[in-house]
Parts: sequence; C-alpha cells; structure tokens
Amino acid sequence: MRILARYLAIEVLLSLLAVGFVLGLVIVGSTFVRLLGLSASGALPVELLASLVAVESLKAMMLLLPVALFLAIMLTLGRLYRDSEMTAMQAAGVSPRRLYGGLMLLGLPMALMSLYLMLVAYPWASQKSVVIQREGQQRMDFAAVESGRFMALDGGRIVAFVASLGDRGKRLQDIFVHAVDEGSPIVLSARTGMLEIDRGKGLRVLKLEQGTRYDGKAGVADYRILRFERYQAAMPLAAVSENGAPRRISMSTLSLWRQGGAADLAELEWRLAIPLSALILILLAVPMSHVRPRQGRYGQLVFGMLLYVVYANLILIAKSWMEKGIVPISIGMWWPHLLMLLLAALLWWRQAGWRLPFASRRLS
Repeated sequence: MRILARYLAIEVLLSLLAVGFVLGLVIVGSTFVRLLGLSASGALPVELLASLVAVESLKAMMLLLPVALFLAIMLTLGRLYRDSEMTAMQAAGVSPRRLYGGLMLLGLPMALMSLYLMLVAYPWASQKSVVIQREGQQRMDFAAVESGRFMALDGGRIVAFVASLGDRGKRLQDIFVHAVDEGSPIVLSARTGMLEIDRGKGLRVLKLEQGTRYDGKAGVADYRILRFERYQAAMPLAAVSENGAPRRISMSTLSLWRQGGAADLAELEWRLAIPLSALILILLAVPMSHVRPRQGRYGQLVFGMLLYVVYANLILIAKSWMEKGIVPISIGMWWPHLLMLLLAALLWWRQAGWRLPFASRRLS
C-alpha cells in the first residue's frame, strides 16, 4: 500500500504543479492589469510597478494554495475513475482510509507550508505592499513639483516656479511663489528650499532659506519687504488614491494575539482558516471526484468550484460577523469549517449507500 500512497501523492503533485502554473499566470496577469491602471492614473510610479505586482501576486498565491490542491486532487481522482483504476483499487481492498493516507502524504506538508506562509510570510508581504505604495505616493507627491515651469496649486490660488530640482525633487533651487492671503498678494523668493510631506495634515511643507517675502500691492503705503534666513510655508498635498492595505493585515501574528481584540482575533483566525481549509477540501475532494464510467472526466469540477466559492464566502462572512461583534469570540470563525466537515460526511455517507464509509462489508 505504500506504493499506492506514493503513486497517488506523485500524481496529485504533478496535477498541482500544472494547476498552480495556470493559476499563477491568471493571478499575475490580473494583478498587472489592475496595478497598471493605477500607474496610468498617476497613483503609482512605473518603476515600482514590477515590485508591487510581485508582492501582490505572492499574496494571492498564498490564499489560493488550498483551492489549487483541491482542484489537483479532483483532476487526479477523476482520471482514475475515468480509466477504471479506482475500481481496480477498490476491488483490491483499498478503503477510503488508505486512500486518504496517500493523499495526506502531500496534503499535510502543503497544509503546514500554508500555515507558515499565512502566519509569517503573508503579513510580511502585506507590510511590504504598504511600504511600496506609500513610497509610490510620496514620489507622486514630489513629482507634482516640476522644474522650469509655472505651476498652479490649490485651485490656482498659488502659483509657483522652481528653477531646478535635486534629491528626487526634495531639494529646490531658485524658488518663486505667488499667493493670495485674504485678498492681499504675497510673493516669496528664495535661493534654496526643501519640500517635505506632512501626511497627517495633508500638506506639503515648503522650507525656504535665504529669501525675501513681499506683502501687499506695490505703490501702496502698507507694502512690506521682509528678508529671512529660514521660512516655512504650507501647500496642499496632491490628491492621491489610497490603496494601502488595512493595518491589521500587515500586523504580525504575535501582535494580533497580544492585542486580543475581536477584530484582531478575527484576522488571526482568518489566517488559520487558509491552511485548515486545505485539509477540509481534501476531505471534500475525494467523494466529489467520483464519476461514473460514461461521465466526463471534468464533470465534477464545476460543482467543486462552486462549493469552494461558497466555502470562501462563508469564511469572509464569518470574519465580518466576528469583527462587528455579531458572532461571539467563543464561536469565532469555526462554524464554516464545521459545515464543510458535515457536508463531507454526508457525501461519503451517500456514496457508501447510506452506510458508514469506513465500516467493513461482510459477504453473505
């Protein structure tokens, strides 16, 4: 039976590689198209596009690892049923327990790998995604200041001119700013300056050095000229779409456990739900892969995909209910898994002719 277990594990592994390759192409393609739209709209620099696509695709592959294993098992067992190999195995006395033993040779390592990825790699990738997007937003904020041309800011209330830029647009040379404050014009000129971002207040802070400020209208008695060594002015921040991940997604697993709030535990249980769903989907894949001799090899895949969609949505609903306090922490997000386990038992019971699937059958 060890030969049979290795045979099943190798066949499922080959199918898993094929399914993973196809899913990877779909994920990378869809992620690239989505982020390319952000880059085209000016919310993401082109030079950061490749790194963000890689990180977001990696996150998606971690989430889709259970469904890839689920489809691989259904494809493998569907072929065995279609070629009557499963019938021969059953005639040789291969019970469902031994069948699961062969599948778990691959399923358990995959579940453990998924557990590590969700508890360690997924928050790291989420944090990396936030860092890349923030860097992109900061670059776009600085990119709004261009050298050698007049720029209209704050709906035309402020007009600025910068002769040259340095240090990725932060260091400014030969600055001219014209603004209107309560009907009175203000003109600023400086030799050098620095541009900083105050994201909390939604402002660009312009720090000028060695310049002059002109207040009022020329020829009027209250006209003032002030010379300064340092001067600070605020300009509105460029409008940039916020696409950063929520804070809890990028928090480490240990931090979520220490905080212990309902939303924190919901995020933690959601991370645990991914590797747990891999094992439950293995239990579901075996009875759902059963096909009759004249039935198509891929006849059950549609139902399998529909079942996975329902399962995934139940997990998301359970997470939302737990975060909002609709479901108590004692129940948490475990009820979707219990429903799927009950469904797996019913499918096995039905396939066994409404008998216990692991019970031995005696010849009369």
